[in-house]
This record gives sequence, C-alpha cells and structure tokens, in this order.
Amino acid sequence: MTHTPAAALFALSIAAAAAAQTGLPADPRSNNAPPPPGTATLRGHVFAADSGLPLRKAQVRIAAGEIRENRLATTDAEGRYEFKEVRAGRYTVSAAKGSYVGLSYGQQRPLDAPKPLQILDNQTVERLDLSLPRGSIITGRIVDEFGEPMSDVQMSVQRYQFVQGQRRLVPAGRQASTDDMGEFRLFGVAPGQYYLSATWRSTNLMNADDKTAYAPMYFPGTDNPAQAQRITLAVGQELGDVVMALKPMRATRISGTATTSDGRPLMGSIMVMAAGGFGFNMAGGGGIRPDGGFMVSGIAPGEYTLRAQAFGPAGPGETATVKITATGEDITDLKLIGVPPSIASGRIIADPAAAAVLPPGLMITASPADPGVLQMNMTPARMADDGSFELKSPPGRMRINLVMQPGTWTIRAIRLNGTDVTDTGVDFKPNEDVSGLEVELTNKLTTVSGLVTNARGEAVKDYWAIAFAQDREKWKVVNRYQGMGRPDQDGRFKISGLPPSDYFIVALDKLDPGQQGDPEFLDAIRTKATAITIREGETRTVDLKIQS
Repeated sequence: MTHTPAAALFALSIAAAAAAQTGLPADPRSNNAPPPPGTATLRGHVFAADSGLPLRKAQVRIAAGEIRENRLATTDAEGRYEFKEVRAGRYTVSAAKGSYVGLSYGQQRPLDAPKPLQILDNQTVERLDLSLPRGSIITGRIVDEFGEPMSDVQMSVQRYQFVQGQRRLVPAGRQASTDDMGEFRLFGVAPGQYYLSATWRSTNLMNADDKTAYAPMYFPGTDNPAQAQRITLAVGQELGDVVMALKPMRATRISGTATTSDGRPLMGSIMVMAAGGFGFNMAGGGGIRPDGGFMVSGIAPGEYTLRAQAFGPAGPGETATVKITATGEDITDLKLIGVPPSIASGRIIADPAAAAVLPPGLMITASPADPGVLQMNMTPARMADDGSFELKSPPGRMRINLVMQPGTWTIRAIRLNGTDVTDTGVDFKPNEDVSGLEVELTNKLTTVSGLVTNARGEAVKDYWAIAFAQDREKWKVVNRYQGMGRPDQDGRFKISGLPPSDYFIVALDKLDPGQQGDPEFLDAIRTKATAITIREGETRTVDLKIQS
C-alpha cells in the first residue's frame, strides 16, 4: 500500500460513515461487574509524513475517559495497527515513535488539542491513518568561563504558557544532559517557537568547600528570561553548533539542623527546590545526619524552597518547609522543626440510589489551593468499604480531589462540618486534625454539545468550544468551572462534567495552548459568548457561530 503525504502534518480518512451520538455512553457496569467486550473495530496505518513510508513499532493509543478505556497497540512491519472489541464511546487516538513528533487525531499542529472520535457499537472504522512529522533536533555545547566543557548541564526547550492564570515558561518536550565533552542533543522537538535553557546542577552538594555556582542560562547567553532569544523550528529542522558559556556566581552553602516536633533528629532528607516555570525544579538535596545536622552546597543565586522530609515504614512523616533567598552568602544555623501531617477523617457519600454502583477503592488526595505552593508527595487516601477515609496532609490550604476520577462520577460538593469548602479548600493547621469531612459524589453529570456554523450558515469542522463560568471569582478555581470541546468527525463538540452554574460558551477558530487559562483572554471573549445555565444532570444542545 502506498501513501502520499499531504501538506498537513496529520492525515485521516474514515471509510465507514457514522451517525452522531450525542449522549454519554451508557456504563454497562452494574454492581461493579466487569464491562462486556465491545463490538467495534478500529484499524489503520502510521506513516512518516516526510517520506510516506510506513512506521513499524510505532505505538498507537486509544483512550475514552468517560468509559475508563485505555488501550495500546504497536504497528507491524507495514505500519498497520488494529483494535478489536472496542466499546462504544468518544475516543482520542494518538501515535508516537522515537524521534518523530507524536500526534493525535484532529491535530493540525502538535500543540493543538486533539479531536475526539465517536465510535458506535458494531462499527468498523477503516483507514484511520496517522502521519507523524520528523522531530527537530538541537545540538550544541556548553562551556564554563574558561571555555572548558561542562557535563551534566540540563538542557530543555521551553515556551510561554498560562498556568493557573499566570504566564510562565514551561518545558515543551524532551530534556537532555551534556556529556563529558559538554555536548548535548535534543531530538524529537515539535515545530514551533521556543526558548533554549541550560540549567547547572551541582554534583558535589555535600562538599563544604564548593563555592562556585552557575545561574540558569538562556540562549544566546543571558540569565534573564526576558532577554532570551526566541528560536523558531520548522518540521524536521536541525539546529546545530549552539554554544553557550555559563556565568560563574558565588554559591550559597546552607547548613543547620532538622528536628521533629518533639525535639528528636528528623531522620530523612533535605530537598532544595527552585521556583520558576512550571512547578518546582530540583536544585539540590542530601541526607540528614543521625544528629539532625545537614549541609547543602553549590546553590546558585535565586529563590528556593527548602524542605526536610522524614520517612519511615508508614511512608512520609513530619515535614518542615522554609523559603530562602540565595545571594552567594552562606546560610548557617538554619533550624527546621518538623510538623506532623494533619489527619482529615470523613466519608465519601452519594445518593442512595446511586451508591450501589459507586466504584470500589476510590481514592482522594489533597493538593495546594494556592498557585506557586510546593506540591508535596502525599499518599492518597483509599475509601473503606463503609465509605470512610483518613487523609494525611501537610499544613496549608488544600483542595480535595479524586484520584483517577471515573468518567461517570464527579465531585458534587465537599463539606467540612456542614460548611461547603468545595472551592475554597480545607485549611489544615499545624498539629491539628480535621474531622467531619464529607466528599459527596454524583453520577448525574452535565453535558453540553452542539454544532458550529460560520457566517454563511455552513458547518465548521475545526474549532475550539470553550465554556467558562460567568462569575470571575470562579476562574481562580483551576479547571473546575472551565471546559473545552473539540469537534468529532461529524463536527459536534461535547463538554461533560461541568458543575452546575452559569456559564459563557463560545466557539473560536484558533486557540493557543493554555490561553483559556488567561483571565485577560476570557475577559476579551466573554462579549462574544453565549450565556447559558447548566443544571445538575442536564444534557443540553447549544449551537454556536464561529468567532475569530
């Protein structure tokens, strides 16, 4: 079989026509019995976009969150793949291989959100062919102030994106470390615009005499991200001979003691996390001595969070966290006093009629409610047979979330002793346990679907439908009051699981990654949007006009 690559990065054809199916797929499970096998078949090929040749041993994944389906197949020598006994549902289909750029059905650009594929019972979907572009490559060399090669420098491409309403540089692909010759090779980079960063990590953190550090550097050679030069990469482009010299700076040495809340040495480890970009980056760390003393060297100037964590047979124990500013001067006699985790006890509840089909073994976890707060590694709490749970959490304001949320269940409300804390979070205070926590679940999910037309009344097959709360205060609750839908092969979008509330909904012809999290962007598009009210369990149709 031959394949002629199209101008687009991604080619798809579906031979079998399918009628639109707008409702949620019925969950065949009853009393948690395993679902029966599906009756649909999905098959196709994976090709190289530049040559049209088949790609063998490419990985193809189909996933449908609403029915908790996730399957993987590998292409054969002819680039063929096949999924049998596929259950009806709304799937994303993606393919990946080595140095090629992974893509999903419906993506015209690698950073676009994928389109869903609606699969029906007894349907055979043929020629679902995916064409993968070859990734770009960046090679170069990192040296010190004397022109000597530097090994173990972490290299990454980054791009600006809105994360929790803030514009930040975030990693945008694979990372690589320099070798003993100071050379690096970043491969499989998707076409786009990036900033190249080089981050030095001391390999001698426990050496008290280590007084040299190197600040993070951005191409072509600045430690200020605002002055970094943007790199534009085309499909399969090779950018070579990139050379950057890192600037030496006086390192900070941090020493002190870490003790438990009752004064004993805290047996565990020290971690130094650098704030910036997406989340926190490990900048250093080490063990705590038997007497509770610790020392970390080689910390470059910047803002950090220092965390002492105790570990034991029962998992993570007491923690102590402090923010520091490294200026090149040593920080000595730092005293870290651990705080035991708070224990939140409560129950997971549901409507009596639905409780019988509540999935067993549900787990919940806590995560910081405020942007920029260090995310601790916390053990999720598992629901007992009677619905009760005990959740451990460090101090701070935390939001309660479901772990691996089932596609047919969502959080209706979270109450603490009768007070709704769903959006505000729970304030865990040091040395204080929390009881009376209720996590109420519902399987009465909301669904908004529809078609989009242009000014001439013609159906639009490529767009982004965005729903967001009318109340601006709810924009601060990341991801809860916001949804996005892409059209399936019939041009229909669907947004499921939004909490009951008043929303704006709008269809746009383009959307940059993370842009829907920018409050200024939402303010700008709300005047073009349609106002709707969604009630619990409601399924409604809203047809839209495309907006530029």
